[in-house]
Amino acid sequence: MSTIWGILNRSGQQPDKDKAQKMRKSLAYWEPDESGYWEGKSLILGHEMLWNTPQSKLEHFPSKNEHLVLTMDARLDNREELAEKLALANDKPLAVTTDGELILASFRKWGTQCPEYLVGDFAFAIWDEQKDQLFCARDHLGIKPFYYFMSEDLLIFSNDLRVFWSHSGVPKSIDKRAVANYLGNALLINRSRTFLKNVCKLPPATTLSVKAGLLTSRCYWKPEQSPKVDLPDAEAYAKRLRELLEQAVYDRMRSVYPITSHLSGGLDSSVIAVLAARKLRKRNEKLLAFNWLHEPSRNETEHYEWANSKTVAEAEDIKHHYITITAADIQHFTRKHNIGFGDSAGFLYEYPLCKAVGRENSRTILTGWGGDELSTYHGHSYLANLFKNGQFSTLCRTINSMIKGRTKRTRSILAICYRDILLPFVPAKFYCMMPKVSCRSVYSFMFINKDFLPVIRHDLKNPILTMQPKTTIKKHMLDYLYNGHLQARVESWAASAFEHRLEYCYPLLDKRIVEFILGVPAKYFVQGKMGRYLFRSAAKGLLPEQLLWNTEKREVHRAERLFTLCYQAYVSLIKEYLNTASTSEYADNEALKKALNSCTPDEIKKMVPELGPILSIVQYESWIKKSSFDLTFR
Repeated sequence: MSTIWGILNRSGQQPDKDKAQKMRKSLAYWEPDESGYWEGKSLILGHEMLWNTPQSKLEHFPSKNEHLVLTMDARLDNREELAEKLALANDKPLAVTTDGELILASFRKWGTQCPEYLVGDFAFAIWDEQKDQLFCARDHLGIKPFYYFMSEDLLIFSNDLRVFWSHSGVPKSIDKRAVANYLGNALLINRSRTFLKNVCKLPPATTLSVKAGLLTSRCYWKPEQSPKVDLPDAEAYAKRLRELLEQAVYDRMRSVYPITSHLSGGLDSSVIAVLAARKLRKRNEKLLAFNWLHEPSRNETEHYEWANSKTVAEAEDIKHHYITITAADIQHFTRKHNIGFGDSAGFLYEYPLCKAVGRENSRTILTGWGGDELSTYHGHSYLANLFKNGQFSTLCRTINSMIKGRTKRTRSILAICYRDILLPFVPAKFYCMMPKVSCRSVYSFMFINKDFLPVIRHDLKNPILTMQPKTTIKKHMLDYLYNGHLQARVESWAASAFEHRLEYCYPLLDKRIVEFILGVPAKYFVQGKMGRYLFRSAAKGLLPEQLLWNTEKREVHRAERLFTLCYQAYVSLIKEYLNTASTSEYADNEALKKALNSCTPDEIKKMVPELGPILSIVQYESWIKKSSFDLTFR
């Protein structure tokens, strides 16, 4: 995860060099392997390098080649294909051809359409000295962040939000709509907003061009346009998915440092870990895998939360690590955490995990995030899909298999038909009025300042967790892609990974897999009442049969323990906050006092999902009110 940044004076004058140096210094916290700086007549570009791939050690950014200057954070996965299309095969060996060289060659050949030909994770900016034009792009799925600020005379961009806090030309005011979104979802899921007003995200699959002071953006890829995949049978679809899975995992292992992976024992992370472990074994290396669980006690060992990941690790000779977290750790994290720097997810187990990965000198962690919504889709819209296509005999057989073994068959059939067939076809404006449907947030907002509640309710017209089911599987998947929660996790983990010199890699969000999955006929995702069928079929031979076809995964032990620890940490932190006598535009201090004084520990534990965001907001609110900003606060 290299840091890129730049300042463009839209009037054509030289940007302020002192302010540029402050931006540069704000990024020193993660100790880059190399730092670069380039000055043009109206533009300053910067780059803080993280070495990871073999080719990254050959690159020096910003990179100038004739009239083009590039700064980038990128890993290209279709290098051979690009080299062939660009006729670079005879220039020098691909092993010493850098990703930066491929991007510049692509820009020369295809101009502003070049991102359409790239596969991988990338955010980059190219300055054309001949045209006085700045061109920026973000990858198809938005794995690499890209933020920008524009005023009458400035355009500032970076993939690290600290850059904007360090520049005095960027107003330091809270985006209240972003706060409302965060408090309503416990996650900032907006596709364009950040917590800093006027600093925007460039959406995934989008380019930004600035010339003569004019800014234009273009979406260059739409997942809904993925072509239909036409293969002979179920076995052929599973085989093709297996090929794409292997390719996606192997491409993300192009590193000169140890490879690490999540390993929860669930389907997604287990398949990725096994593919990686087998690839590494051929190189006489071992995979390091991390589970979001503490070391099990004697009574816990055989529970599937521990047993599944242990079984996979032992079978594949994976070095298996558990993660220990304490109430003191949570207090420390909460005190130093600043959502203004981009991490709104607050996954508490992930922070000690990042430290552990760093101690292993790894710079790549593979994760299964994004699988449930696409390649390992459970099949929630399958029945509606059958009904819409008039496949009534298959529909009846499927429902019959779903209710097998139930005593109240008629009641079960009616419930399934209502939930899985009728509700997806209800017009959106009437959906929230239907029986047994709740369009309200899962949060009570009991600790929100009453004057701010209308802003939250306005933002939560279509909350993620009550998203209406769709009439086809493809529509359901596209809703998942566009509603923002996938993007929020990716951006949060990118922001938190900087200080650990770590890159998160998402094989299941590979563009090639996404396009394939969106083109697969619905019937291959479910067989009988078995969901995730296509992925399970593709993973045959990777996992033991009992794990491959297991349908149970509820992380009860981890969740219960985490809630207890959070309760212990948050009560102390809330008391500290209330003792400061600070006022808040967003938090209801009286409600917090009442909860501490009148609620039982068990009652407060249930409030933990709401208390965490409130603590983050009052911390951020306090920090932003300061006249100067301490960018070491992270």
